[in-house]
Amino acid sequence: MSPPPRKGFGPLLAVLVVLAAAGGAGWWFLGPDAKSTDAVPTFKVVRGPLRISVTEGGSLQSLKSAVIESEVEGSTKIVAIIPEGASITADDVAKGRMLVELDSSEIRTKLNRQEISVSDALASLAQSTGALDIQLNKNASDIRKADLDVRFARLDLDKYLGAAVAEKALASKNDEGRRVLPDVTALAADAALEGEALQEERKLKSEIDLSDEEVSRARDKLAGTEKLLSKGYVSQDERVADRLALKRQEVALDQAKTALSLFLTYAFPKQVEKLWSDLLEAEETLGRVRKQADSSRNQAAADRKGKEEKLRLEKDQFEKLERQLAACVIKATTPGLVVYASSEDRGDWREGQPIQAGTSVREREAIISIPDPKRMGVKVNVHESALDKVKVGQAVVVIVDAFADRPLAGHIERLATLPSGANRWQNPDLKLYPTDIVLDDPPANLRPGMSARVEILVKDLESTLAVPVQAIGYAGGKPAIWVRSGTAFSPRPVKLGLANDRFTEVLDGVADGDVVSLAPPKESKSAGGSSDRRGPKGDAKGAPKAPDAAMTGAAAIEGTTTKGASDAGPSSDSKSGAAGGAGVPAAPGASAVPATSAGAPAPTSVTPTRPGGN
Repeated sequence: MSPPPRKGFGPLLAVLVVLAAAGGAGWWFLGPDAKSTDAVPTFKVVRGPLRISVTEGGSLQSLKSAVIESEVEGSTKIVAIIPEGASITADDVAKGRMLVELDSSEIRTKLNRQEISVSDALASLAQSTGALDIQLNKNASDIRKADLDVRFARLDLDKYLGAAVAEKALASKNDEGRRVLPDVTALAADAALEGEALQEERKLKSEIDLSDEEVSRARDKLAGTEKLLSKGYVSQDERVADRLALKRQEVALDQAKTALSLFLTYAFPKQVEKLWSDLLEAEETLGRVRKQADSSRNQAAADRKGKEEKLRLEKDQFEKLERQLAACVIKATTPGLVVYASSEDRGDWREGQPIQAGTSVREREAIISIPDPKRMGVKVNVHESALDKVKVGQAVVVIVDAFADRPLAGHIERLATLPSGANRWQNPDLKLYPTDIVLDDPPANLRPGMSARVEILVKDLESTLAVPVQAIGYAGGKPAIWVRSGTAFSPRPVKLGLANDRFTEVLDGVADGDVVSLAPPKESKSAGGSSDRRGPKGDAKGAPKAPDAAMTGAAAIEGTTTKGASDAGPSSDSKSGAAGGAGVPAAPGASAVPATSAGAPAPTSVTPTRPGGN
């Protein structure tokens, strides 16, 4: 999206403020009975475009950065590092340009020692493998031991299932007459089930019952707390605590149910199959010479397994040291601009230790970051008064102070749900919502930290009647505009629409071509209800004063001045306004009076320009 053109209003703003001041002073001086309009600045109402927008300030930053951290265990020193501010190109990434080199001398020493440890582990494994082969050839059977193994295995099965269910499990055979394990689910549901399995099942069911009761009690307690809370007898914290207690008990109940399900689905079948298999294996090996061989072989095999595990660990350590050595040289993996971690407000760098050669860094400690130049944006804080006008996806115009003549297009990517808590202690009533603005096509010469201001485009009114915010006053407690009729101004009630920081849309009450005052009087009622600005002795009792801060617009109009009633049409300027909306922003108070050479107020007429389309 190409941003709309913008025009400067700086010099014109000063002229208009002075003219508005002159009108305000003239009104104070002449009083309500004065018919002359010579000293009152005016504005001719002309139908034209009006832009509604929200303006905020912030600083550029990359919304996506690649953080380069040390992957070397412990602490190590930086030997060499790429200069800060260097640009990493796609060609640098392809060639593997070095970003950081860390001290690797200690790692190289450890790597040499670990190579020797790997060789020793290989020799130990070869020795254990030979011992296993020898043991397998010389072991004799031990029938008595095998008989004991069978008996013990049967006792374990009986102990777990009960004698009756264990007998059923052993009696199941296939068509070939071989023992097969029956349906384990049927065994679990067997009424004759006894032993450890039944005990475990009863224990888990009792835990479910207890947890269910605890849930009911917690639910009742929460209901009572909510009743007390509605009457103000307890605090919100007590209700939160009871809710947490209920949630805790519900979790405990779910866990108890899950534990029972896991037992019936996995633990019980696994244990039954294990015990059944142990018994079957012991019976098959009974009376054979292989029993002693198996026993001896298991011992030798365990030793060999230990040696294998040791070799694996030594190799893993060797490979880990090789990776650590490779991690001492950090290469570019993404294009962007190099920024040292010590230059960022990261909060994890100790004072007095900038990133440079010789600085010690710990494992997982950030060294540099490379912002993605294609994901540049602005983080701003939107005031709560403008929140209803700001939506995710809205178009935004960004002006970077360093390149003020090159407006950039963007859009809102994220709008925080909750206000920022950064300044809640200094000003708890200030509610600012962090908002991420993404530039659609950021130039390559942008740098993080550059000051920028954003204009969030809310709505463009193609053709409407609008008056400067200074023209809005109050009559009878309602918004009004003082319209020139002959040589005097008379209040006219109006219906207002949208507004920015300079102009307010008028939906009803004025017509195209009306000339309105830019210095309306502040509403003041006498005891009798009539307008009275002077006391019995000519004092300023009831005289209009400068508008209150709560009625003042975000900024003065920036526009052009002419002598007499100008017929100039609306401008196509796109300069934004702050969070204006349907309401009545009143004009700022005047503080200076332009004078002629004789010192009398000079007659003036003002036709400010307003933002809109071409």
